[in-house]
Amino acid sequence: MNVREGIVKGYKEMKVPYAFLNKTENPKGLAIILPGMGYTVKSPILHFATGAYLNRGYNVLHINYEYHTDLYDHFTYEDLKSALATDVMTVLHETLRDADFKSYYLVGKSFGCLAMPEALNFHSLQNAKTVWLTPHLKEKNIFETMLNSQNKGLCMIGDKDSFYNQESLEQLQTNKNINYFIPPEANHALEIDGQTLDSIDLVKRVVKMINEF
Repeated sequence: MNVREGIVKGYKEMKVPYAFLNKTENPKGLAIILPGMGYTVKSPILHFATGAYLNRGYNVLHINYEYHTDLYDHFTYEDLKSALATDVMTVLHETLRDADFKSYYLVGKSFGCLAMPEALNFHSLQNAKTVWLTPHLKEKNIFETMLNSQNKGLCMIGDKDSFYNQESLEQLQTNKNINYFIPPEANHALEIDGQTLDSIDLVKRVVKMINEF
C-alpha cells in the first residue's frame, strides 16, 4: 500500500493533516473518510472500512483534523463546526483539483457528518454515494440534506445513541434514496455496552454493509 501524506492550512491558518492511500495504479474510485471528533480513522469501523475500500480497488482519502487535541480547547461548538467546514473543503480543493475518479464515496462518522452537506456541493462529489455513521439527526443541515438527498445513501445509528431521534428518523425514512440500519442497544460507537463479543459482531456487520454498499 502507498501512503501520501500532506498538510493544508485551514480555519484560522491551523494545520490540517490528510493522507491519500492506494493499492492500485488504476483505482475504481475514491472513498473520502471524515472521522468523528475523537473517533479517528484508526478506530475500528473506519479502520476496517478503509481496508475494505482499498481491497475493492478504491483509493482512500483520510481528512485527519485534530479537534480532539488541546489546540482546539478554546473553540466553541460553533467554532468547531466552522473549522470543520473550512478544513474539509480546503483539503478537497487541494487534493481533488485535477482528480477524475469514476466513482466516489463520502463516509462521515458523527461530527464528520456535519461536513457532508457542503462537501456534496463540491463539483466531483455531487453524485457521490454517502455513508452516514451515527449522524446528529437533529442538526438542521444534516437533517435537511438527508431528507432531500438525491444521492444513494446508507445511514447507521443505534437506538441507544444520544444522537438518535425517532421523530427525525421517521421523517428521514420517507426519502427512499437512503437505507437505514438501526441496531438495537447500539451506542454512539456502534457497539453494545458491556457486550464485547456482541460488539465485535456488530462492527463486523457494519463494515460488511459498508463494503457491500
